[in-house]
Amino acid sequence: MSMRLTREGYENAQRKIQFLQQAVRDVATRKATIAAARVLVDEEKQLAPILDERTAKSTASLPGSLKESIDLVVKKEKDSFVTAFIGPKHGKGRAAHLIEFGHRLVKGGGSRIGRSGRFEGSGHVVGHVPAHPFLRPAFDAKWQAMLAAFNEVMEQLLKGLAD
Repeated sequence: MSMRLTREGYENAQRKIQFLQQAVRDVATRKATIAAARVLVDEEKQLAPILDERTAKSTASLPGSLKESIDLVVKKEKDSFVTAFIGPKHGKGRAAHLIEFGHRLVKGGGSRIGRSGRFEGSGHVVGHVPAHPFLRPAFDAKWQAMLAAFNEVMEQLLKGLAD
């Protein structure tokens, strides 16, 4: 049995192989990124502070809502580049930055720092809420475990291709 391969047929086969390589690379990168991100999500949820109780006129989120809002979103970019957005989602986690870094407690209206560097607005500062960092400490504690999870998934997928 003889087989004839033309230049056009060879180039077509080569394009298909490159397409398959890219598809495998995309899937592997996405799975490994999700595995690494899950490590950080779990740590952030563990470290997220929970409000003990709300006062009668409090505008704070419900106890535990910050922890519930922590999750990940993965987006594929160009050339097998994958981005994972990890942390509190909008809505329930809307005040995560205030909890992480602390903030002024303002009553009677709004207050912000104007261009002149002075406070502007009708509200007046009645206190300060201290910072309760949980996002950065979670990353600092788990960045090596995240890399290990990423590498482990990539190794498993590559080993599966070799078999």
